[in-house]
Amino acid sequence: MSAPAPPSPPANAPGTSGSAQAVLGIFLAVLLGLLAYRGYGSHLGARPTELAAAAPVDLNAAGEAELVQVPGVGPKMAQAIVLHRQTHGPFRSVEELRNVRGVGAQTLEKVRHRFHAEAVTVDPPEPPATITRTSFSSPLTPDPPPLPPRPVASTGAKKLQPGDPPIDVNTASPDELQRLPGVGPVMAQAIVSARATRPFESVSDLDRVKGIGAKTLDKLRPFVTVR
Repeated sequence: MSAPAPPSPPANAPGTSGSAQAVLGIFLAVLLGLLAYRGYGSHLGARPTELAAAAPVDLNAAGEAELVQVPGVGPKMAQAIVLHRQTHGPFRSVEELRNVRGVGAQTLEKVRHRFHAEAVTVDPPEPPATITRTSFSSPLTPDPPPLPPRPVASTGAKKLQPGDPPIDVNTASPDELQRLPGVGPVMAQAIVSARATRPFESVSDLDRVKGIGAKTLDKLRPFVTVR
């Protein structure tokens, strides 16, 4: 009598093991994909570090190159600001930008916080010293009336360039002074009035002129002299 054959394994046992491995593989792939997407999304959503707000630019000292660096100011607007400053004198407030050609209300609101302009006042020109009577004058001869100040107008003269001969601030006329960078009719007359009171002893002595600060003085040094 032969021994009974051993029971055969279930027909679906190998297939069940293969299905479990496939499900596990899919789960791991999905998990890795979620982790990668999360890291990539966080990288895209990160905001760059905001730059610190730049300090406001001085309207009365900045040149065209510095003005162009201000967001919202192009080369034409920078040139118009410098030309207005040379023609009409220093800005007394940022609001006066509205008087610059090409600067409208919307543009002013856009760049207002980028500038500052300290109030600059220029004293009226002092009349020349009255000619005193000498011992040879007749006591009946009245003193001549003081001469009126020479009217100042913008001549449109070409500005000095590096290498040009410097201008003597003690003898130059207002028209010649307006050839200096950053000097308009108002500042030219202020220089004339200051030297009438006391001639300049050095270039650094220009800082006693209304409207000439340290930055403006540095720009003038290569183009002026005192004799």
